Amino acid sequence: MTTLATSPQPIQIDHDITMITQLNDSHVKQIMDYSKGFLDKTFPLAHGSHKAVASYVVYYQQLLAFFVDGSTSGLADPAQFIGLNGHREAPESLLLQNQGRHVELILNKSGSQGQRDQAGVDDIQLQTTDPVCHWFSMITGRQVSCRCRGDKSFTAKDGSTYQI
Repeated sequence: MTTLATSPQPIQIDHDITMITQLNDSHVKQIMDYSKGFLDKTFPLAHGSHKAVASYVVYYQQLLAFFVDGSTSGLADPAQFIGLNGHREAPESLLLQNQGRHVELILNKSGSQGQRDQAGVDDIQLQTTDPVCHWFSMITGRQVSCRCRGDKSFTAKDGSTYQI
């Protein structure tokens, strides 16, 4: 009796890794699109969408969004911009406020998400009402450890210190 030995299928690890990477990238893009849609609803620009922003800059006491075509827009309600961390021309984070709640846009073009986003948005963190830890990451979908965040202070738009 002759038995045919079945040869193992060649392992296609590189192909599988490529497929998983593409799925992850697609998932991150969906999350970022949803999160920027949230920004469009909660902190609308006077013109355009946060989804099309190439960079954010603070000019005097105004938050400006620059688009790929060179056009700019401020917030529809400029009072929603509260402060920043980093340099006005290349902020590390922007602090916005709506109805007493803060939202922080963390900008890092080298970050895991920021390198995939044309504006360098690495995370969008929302202030919640949770008394133990009151920040939530829209990008990871998880509570942000308050120990990791620490007591954050920002430079307010008038140049003073703004503490959360």
